[in-house]
Amino acid sequence: MKTNQWTRKGFTLVELLVVIAIIVALAALATPAILRQRKKMDMTQAISNSKQVYLVLQDFDQDFGNFPDPNTATQSQELQQFTGNFANQLLGQLIAGGYTRSEEIFFAKGGNPAGNKKPDDVISPVAQILSQGECGFSYVLVTGGATGTGTQRGLSTSDNGGIPILCAPVETGGNDAVFKADPYDSRGVYLRVDGSARSERLNATDNRVRIGGGNSLFGQGQGSVWGQGANALQPSVLLPQ
Repeated sequence: MKTNQWTRKGFTLVELLVVIAIIVALAALATPAILRQRKKMDMTQAISNSKQVYLVLQDFDQDFGNFPDPNTATQSQELQQFTGNFANQLLGQLIAGGYTRSEEIFFAKGGNPAGNKKPDDVISPVAQILSQGECGFSYVLVTGGATGTGTQRGLSTSDNGGIPILCAPVETGGNDAVFKADPYDSRGVYLRVDGSARSERLNATDNRVRIGGGNSLFGQGQGSVWGQGANALQPSVLLPQ
């Protein structure tokens, strides 16, 4: 006598729905961790890039006495086009002057108001150097100090080592820097005059970096890196274009 044997194939609808539900639940649990890791990687890249920019700034400083500013733009024909009120305009002097051929080192994800366009390393003609969207770092100029001048100048390796040169990702600049909280998971990145690059957790109430004594990174007063009294430097944070 023949016995009919039935072999089950595939899943039932209920079993398939259960599997899908499990996958969705696991994905929901994993997504925040994946996003945090992505932001950490973006922050690490910004730190690494800022250190590479510093090496170029040092070479520039040896030739001009300070980092790029409106005055250095007048001292060489190659630099004349690279002045203005945006970070990429002044930092473009580093490429135009032949100190580096890389635009990629100026990338910091989340730091440019135009989006996250990556530099294309196209630097010819010169109008293509750090064009709009290709720089993610904000750049710091200063006035005042022992010279008492009201003219903005670039920082130099002879200034206080704790002063920031580059910052990312910055929301608003001027005489202070308010950072964007989202790109680096509520942390801000800044490169200092001494060549060290740091990441600090942002203050939850105002998205500023706090340093010793509770001062903001750009704050004046006791413990400030900007100096005291009449000889204090006044920072100006230029956003990238």
